[in-house]
Amino acid sequence: MAYKDCMKPCEIYHVPFKGSFLWKWRHTPPAGRVIESKESYRLYYECVSAALEHGYLPDIKCFIPKPGERSRKQPGH
Repeated sequence: MAYKDCMKPCEIYHVPFKGSFLWKWRHTPPAGRVIESKESYRLYYECVSAALEHGYLPDIKCFIPKPGERSRKQPGH
């Protein structure tokens, strides 16, 4: 999990497209301009994969919890 400590956080968001939407990722540094994916993605997981490939860690609840956080168990497990 050490590699995740050096990745920059990003968010995945939707953008309108022909009566539907596409997905993009963006990183907002503490000081500076927003870094955003140039490409839009039809599928959510494609956007997540692209963000990871560029060194960004999307804020997704299903990822492994941060140090000190407890994992959320699914009902019935």
